Amino acid sequence: METEENRYARHHLIDWWDQKRLSQARVMVVGAGAIGNEVIKNLALLGVGNLWVVDFDTVDVTNLTRSVLFRESDIGRSKAEVAVERARDINPQLSATALSCDLEYEIGAGVYRSMDVVIGCLDSLQARLALNRTCYQVGTPWINGGIEVTVAEVSLFQAGKGACFECSMSPSMWEQHHERFSCGGLRADVEEAKQPTTAVVASIVAGYMVNEAVALLHADSENSKTGLEFGQKMILLLKPYRFDIYGLPTDPNCLAHDHWESVETLPLSPSVLTTAQLLEQIGEPIGTLELGFDLLTVMRCVECGVEEQVFQPLEKTGVEESECPHCRKRSRYPETVTWIDSESEWAQTLLSQFGVPDYQIVCVKGKNGTRYIQLTGVFS
Repeated sequence: METEENRYARHHLIDWWDQKRLSQARVMVVGAGAIGNEVIKNLALLGVGNLWVVDFDTVDVTNLTRSVLFRESDIGRSKAEVAVERARDINPQLSATALSCDLEYEIGAGVYRSMDVVIGCLDSLQARLALNRTCYQVGTPWINGGIEVTVAEVSLFQAGKGACFECSMSPSMWEQHHERFSCGGLRADVEEAKQPTTAVVASIVAGYMVNEAVALLHADSENSKTGLEFGQKMILLLKPYRFDIYGLPTDPNCLAHDHWESVETLPLSPSVLTTAQLLEQIGEPIGTLELGFDLLTVMRCVECGVEEQVFQPLEKTGVEESECPHCRKRSRYPETVTWIDSESEWAQTLLSQFGVPDYQIVCVKGKNGTRYIQLTGVFS
């Protein structure tokens, strides 16, 4: 205890600072690149006690000029794992977990629901859209940051409070998004453009993002949040210097505004649970499980008639899968389902085989209306 008091002695001199609240906070950092490195470093120094770092990528030599936590010896290693190791070096009191996986498909919504705040340090529009929708659904506030050479931006979002990220999408951003998918819904092989950046702008935007997180963690009914309001964006230019804050327009028809008010918990993992068992467990034997995504079940070739059973989200399937391995023609088309009931041919298939991750929240429609069920599994 004495070591902890000494470590945070300068923080305790701040009259409004609550180190205990920070030490108990649960924060997820999504993206461990240039911005993510600086955010993780700052959170560790501040004593934020419980940290999760998400990134499916590995360290590349180009990261070394902009990422304070990476070394040349780390090239080829998981960014999330390296970042967590260095965060623990900075602050041994930190509880930190690396999630080397795809945030779009491999992290259940219940994980986001358990966080006090999510900090998005992403360079992918698709990933931002996925993060925005999940955080809105579960009601967890999230902070978005982005950088170019001399431009930094930070925005703050929470369900039902101002605009969300998707509300502010420009036509060009939507065009960029749609380019990633074929007319059949398969993922096209289009790499998102890399933005030129430096360590300077990354460290600046990360400082503002962590300051926003600290403000959120300190805010309560008696101490309203300082800094950005929900649905606001901050723009900082370094050449020439300029600083602006403005409110983002709210789209009343935004498809991302789906907030789950009530979530029940079923202490079973998708790895041991079928749709039929799920419906039986919650007393909805003739209900319907809404997957929340297009599940690819079969790839069928219209030329030779050969079909292959495939279980995975359609958006995760590349256009190269349209080539038939038998006749070698690009003539395979996907068959998909979006819901499964107890009479379905897939009712006895484990949910994990559909790509449903641990701690996912699934939607069931039955005699008791629409219900949201959080599953369990392995999660630190």
